[in-house]
Amino acid sequence: MQLAIRSNFAKRSLMFLEVLLFLAVVSWIARTYVASVLAGKPTVKNLELAVKLDPGNADYHLILGRAYQYNLENVQPQKALEQLRRAVELNPYSPQCWLDLALAVEFQGKVSEAETYLRRADFLAPNIPGYQWPMANFYLLQGNVDEAFRHFKVVLAGTSQYDQNVFGTAWKASGDPDKILEELIPRHLPTEFSYLYYLLAQQRFAEAQPVWKRILSNPEKFAPQETANYIDSLLSARRPAEAYQVWSDLQNKGLIPNPAMGTEGNLLTNGDFEDELLTMGFGWRIASLEGVYVGLDTTTYHSPSHALLVQFSAKQNLDYRGVYQYVKVSPGRAYRLQGLMKSENITTDSGTRLEVRDAYYSAALEKFSEDLRGTTQGWTPLLLDFTTGPKTELIVVALARLPSRKLDNLIAGKVWLDDVRLTPLPK
Repeated sequence: MQLAIRSNFAKRSLMFLEVLLFLAVVSWIARTYVASVLAGKPTVKNLELAVKLDPGNADYHLILGRAYQYNLENVQPQKALEQLRRAVELNPYSPQCWLDLALAVEFQGKVSEAETYLRRADFLAPNIPGYQWPMANFYLLQGNVDEAFRHFKVVLAGTSQYDQNVFGTAWKASGDPDKILEELIPRHLPTEFSYLYYLLAQQRFAEAQPVWKRILSNPEKFAPQETANYIDSLLSARRPAEAYQVWSDLQNKGLIPNPAMGTEGNLLTNGDFEDELLTMGFGWRIASLEGVYVGLDTTTYHSPSHALLVQFSAKQNLDYRGVYQYVKVSPGRAYRLQGLMKSENITTDSGTRLEVRDAYYSAALEKFSEDLRGTTQGWTPLLLDFTTGPKTELIVVALARLPSRKLDNLIAGKVWLDDVRLTPLPK
């Protein structure tokens, strides 16, 4: 259905209205465009003009309020409040507007009013770290540690950006490890590991244990390598029993192979090299060194289906202990280390051998087996009996090569190691 306008006056009136509407739209577009350009260069004068040109834009009032609040040359707190209140009126669903208003009234000492506005921002953005962070700091400044922890917990669950600051602040504010763990640290593996390593950096080993237990209780699995620094921190702090407990926990959780399922009585982990090389904890560790290749070999082995291959490239006169494993032992106890080794074209007068030493005091224990040079006919058994010192709790078992004192001293060739066992001798 079409309406025909026959009156010339009506036609002219309609055209006039269309022109007015068009001009109004153009004017509005021009004003908003100019306002956006001015706001892009946020000086106080520019923002004041932007607000006049586009008074319904909450963002311009918000930015102008900030400019009044934080202008170092001419702070105008009352004008700041006026603009921030207007921003809230125009956009009551913006947590940022409420947050800025809260901070502005707090600056004027109106703590109760500020808290009211913060709770509104919290309602609008309960899980966004960027908003929860200033809320937490507000409550912390007011001495309300419980409420601060509630907001900090959201921050920790949402981002790792503030982890170290939050942990440090929590210890200063509370100093209660149980409260911090239960009320602040979310049940979130990345955050729990982050907190664990914060405690280790602070040498708080006792406080780290409940964190580790909570990580273990999480049904979610994690890569065992995430605990590598934990074990190393305990070993460096000369707490081998605690380090070995962490290793046992990994075994019980099924994250690494359990020796109870392998060779009976062998204190070494993966002595037959049938499992992957973890290069951490109480498993075999491989030190990366130029001119030396180390890896599992599936073509040459004593017991199926792997052996460890070490290949030297004749570049250095090495003092080599690049394949090694920490082992928890008892003080004053006799042990037997044995293994099978095979060599091919090992040069120099100093070949490869097995070594055992006290992890902390080599003077208390350091012994070597016979070395292999040249090319052996098949697999050669190596045997090393030793007794730990009266304070020895941790030893290192290594494939070693001592430096040669001869002129022709650059070692080359291959050596294979397999079926290494460490067992206590009868008392």
